[in-house]
Amino acid sequence: MGALVRGVGSVPSKDQPASERGSEIGQAFVPRGWIIVFTVGLLVLAGVLLYSLWVFWPSGIETDRQWKTVHYFGAEVNVKTETLFFAIVAFAGALGGLVHTLRSFSMYVGTRNLRWSWIPFNLLLPAVGALGGTVFYLVFRGGLFSTSASSTNDVNPYGFAAIAALVGLFSEQAMEKLRLIAKEMFAEAPQYKPDHFTESTSDDIPPGGTTTGGGTTGSSK
Repeated sequence: MGALVRGVGSVPSKDQPASERGSEIGQAFVPRGWIIVFTVGLLVLAGVLLYSLWVFWPSGIETDRQWKTVHYFGAEVNVKTETLFFAIVAFAGALGGLVHTLRSFSMYVGTRNLRWSWIPFNLLLPAVGALGGTVFYLVFRGGLFSTSASSTNDVNPYGFAAIAALVGLFSEQAMEKLRLIAKEMFAEAPQYKPDHFTESTSDDIPPGGTTTGGGTTGSSK
């Protein structure tokens, strides 16, 4: 019965070895008050990201002007066109990460299995999406992927915003794609292993007690 109770999700017994217990940090369930706080905070963040994406969207820019006047929360800012694209891919990536966060958060709350250990992961997903979307934008604009856009006038903001949102929503798959690109561009990472030590067994110990793998066992006579 004790094993069954531990399997349900209670804190492991302190009598167990440390290797079996694992870390006890974050094993407690998130209380109802904090769930309400996180829910309201995530909804507010969603509104801010949507508003930011709409405000910074590079529309209505004349061809002979390379900047746009943005009214952001009452402040008037002149932003260059290139900066607008960096802003929208960051906001779109964060929005994709937030969609992932909301789905994961609502699922764990609905199943009554939300623990504190999952909170940092969920809160960092929008930041991961914003950073990943920016990296993919640099990769595309740098020409590592085939693209015909050579200047901001030829760039389709919908395409880059969609890619950034997908990067935030599927960050693991996006990082795997970047890993494949790096594998094609760079050499294989070296496997660092000790070259002056090999683990010896009792059968490898010579009569003098000294092994040839770099370590000495026993005593010489």
